[in-house]
Amino acid sequence: MHTYTAAGNYTVSLTITSNAGSDTETKIDYIKVTRESFVDFVINENVFIYGNRLSFAGNTINGSGATIILTGGLNTADTNLGASVAATTIYIDGDVIMDGGSAGLGSLPHPGNIYVNGDLTLGTGARHIHGNVYVNGDFILKDARIHGTVYVDGDLTLQWTPLLAESARIYYTGTFTHPATMDPALLAKCIYQPTVPGFDMPDQQLPPPKSADWYAAKGYVSSGTLTSNLKIFAPGYSSTTWRPSATDVVIVAHSGDITITGLGGSSLTGVLFAPNGRVTFGGAAFNGVVITRDGFFVTSGGTSVTFSNLAGYFSSPDDYLF
Repeated sequence: MHTYTAAGNYTVSLTITSNAGSDTETKIDYIKVTRESFVDFVINENVFIYGNRLSFAGNTINGSGATIILTGGLNTADTNLGASVAATTIYIDGDVIMDGGSAGLGSLPHPGNIYVNGDLTLGTGARHIHGNVYVNGDFILKDARIHGTVYVDGDLTLQWTPLLAESARIYYTGTFTHPATMDPALLAKCIYQPTVPGFDMPDQQLPPPKSADWYAAKGYVSSGTLTSNLKIFAPGYSSTTWRPSATDVVIVAHSGDITITGLGGSSLTGVLFAPNGRVTFGGAAFNGVVITRDGFFVTSGGTSVTFSNLAGYFSSPDDYLF
């Protein structure tokens, strides 16, 4: 059996051989492989945060069974130092620097895989890392608590006070540096391998909005006060004063930013789509999906962000917003 991993048209040949000889039949462009659409990808992979950057002043990102995709790096300078990015699957296309505080990665109840397409630095701070970690670069480990297997396609550097769970291991392909008097039992869990499993970053491209006529026909409006069941299609959207909690909100900012702040103890559920801008949120809680080019910025302390599948906000696939 052959598996086709890239979209395209493929020519196939079948050869039959017997005592009488062999015969081959070739069919040109017989196999047609299409790429999964972005909306299907978001739904099937349970994506609930997609963007270039995550800046989080809140408390917890609850993504058990869900996926976060960051098309840029991650730095605790942009994250509440005590926050938890608790998603089952995390893709980060860039370096990760977590130094100071206890901000962790991965889901404790449903650990999965964390993919870092760059260097990974887990410096000061007893943070917990749940799930298996794949690093396409170097790994510096100081205080973190590692609960799964780490595959490092590069150099491994240990500093003082890391903790590896009983079954945790680190496999690396490069050099290994550590304090001379480090616990031999810990060092034995760090194992050189000539190669380690690799990974591919998602190759889905952020889609453009649909036409203005399509949104108008579906009941979207160009402006409105933040309230339940609001559907907005506009260049951008801003709500910066207190509003009561709102549910089933869908906002498409086709050429700018979405800013929803000042909510205080109120919450918001829905879908926020800014294909050419950023999303900024300040309130007690957000439940839903955020798809953005330039990043998701949570400005309020104590905020929780919780996954809810995109499909749940639409009565039919014909109503999907992109």
